[in-house]
Amino acid sequence: MVIISNGFSKFHLAVAAAEADRRMLLSSFLTGAYPTPLVRKLLSLPYLRTNAWARRLGARGEQISDKRVRALFLSDAVNFLGAVVKSQTVSVDAMRLYGWSAIHDVERAASEGARIYHYRAGFGGASVESARKRGMFLLCDHSIAHPATVDALVKNMGRMPDRVETVKVGPFWGYVLRDIERADAVLVNSRFVEDTFRQVGQDRAPIHVIYLGVDDSFLAQVPRRESASEELQILFAGYFEKRKGAEIVMDAFERIDNLPWRLEIAGTVSPEVADRARGFFSNPRVKYLGLLSRKDLASAMARAEVFIFPSFAEGSARVVFEALACGCYVITSPNSGSIVEDGVHGAIVPPGDSNSLAEAIEYAYQHRGRVADIGRSNALCVRAKYRQCNYGDELATLYKELGGVLAVDSLSGLHAGIAHSPDDTSASHES
Repeated sequence: MVIISNGFSKFHLAVAAAEADRRMLLSSFLTGAYPTPLVRKLLSLPYLRTNAWARRLGARGEQISDKRVRALFLSDAVNFLGAVVKSQTVSVDAMRLYGWSAIHDVERAASEGARIYHYRAGFGGASVESARKRGMFLLCDHSIAHPATVDALVKNMGRMPDRVETVKVGPFWGYVLRDIERADAVLVNSRFVEDTFRQVGQDRAPIHVIYLGVDDSFLAQVPRRESASEELQILFAGYFEKRKGAEIVMDAFERIDNLPWRLEIAGTVSPEVADRARGFFSNPRVKYLGLLSRKDLASAMARAEVFIFPSFAEGSARVVFEALACGCYVITSPNSGSIVEDGVHGAIVPPGDSNSLAEAIEYAYQHRGRVADIGRSNALCVRAKYRQCNYGDELATLYKELGGVLAVDSLSGLHAGIAHSPDDTSASHES
């Protein structure tokens, strides 16, 4: 049995919990604000049914038995305050409170037989030591590049600094890093993230890689693809910010102004690129869609022939998998942490290289038949190998493996205790 701790917001560990519960492996699911039975009743009130924040809260629900859910609302409220006042210190305090609040549930689950504590980096805190004292295996889930590399990758436009060990880690990433360093094993969601761990020498604990799957609810909302128009239809989705390559996108399209293309951008715009983005969005061939529902995002992806995502630092970007599922030809960087292979699922371009991105888009325009064929293959690939159930299967296999490690360690400890017993001197000499 496993305890899964999701932290705040809608995060993939909620999906992990749903898959574990479906396989009868889940002991408890710890999370922030969540649509518990009482909350669902409140959300059904007339005013709240149309409230955007209430809809987002309701969307956090997963197919998890209510009796296994422990929603830590107070810590999430503190986190909301931190976001409002834009204070990283308050955000860290919220994570620290979450860790303290989780102790009681960890102790209860351990007493009921839970053997693995699967927690999100930054949301373990004091509960990690509580789990360790009760003999649980500590599996830390980290979903972006190593904390010592994130800011450096953004600063260096996706290139790893020569001396990562000299990079200073701020309070937020420092707090996350402490959770990672205390784990018995680390779970990451892409080979890219694994590489960043190894580049900084963070391999004391075993590192496991499991790519996330596209959930069935999204797949069910994918419409039939629209017929290609004369203009090449392109989409970017995600927070339009420096880290995700917003400036690279704008530079690239300025280089290919002679081609017939139409670009849609879905997501919110970061203040750091807002001034330039306003001018870029004034181009009649660029359409800003704003923040979309998942249904509308699926429709936008079904309109697009090409999906672009030249990120500097990710874990494993969900939007890339969703674009593949919708039949897009994907142009991305290796730092997006995706399964995309150059020439197989689309094109891989170096991070921070707007010229290479422009050339990849130009190639796609010149080979639209091949783009369409690859898009159809991508949709089939996701449905065959990268659905939510595939993620759940791999996770269940890992839990079984870690449970075996825990059993071997317990047996070794028992043998060590016998070997050092004062009543068995021969055994102590052998040990």
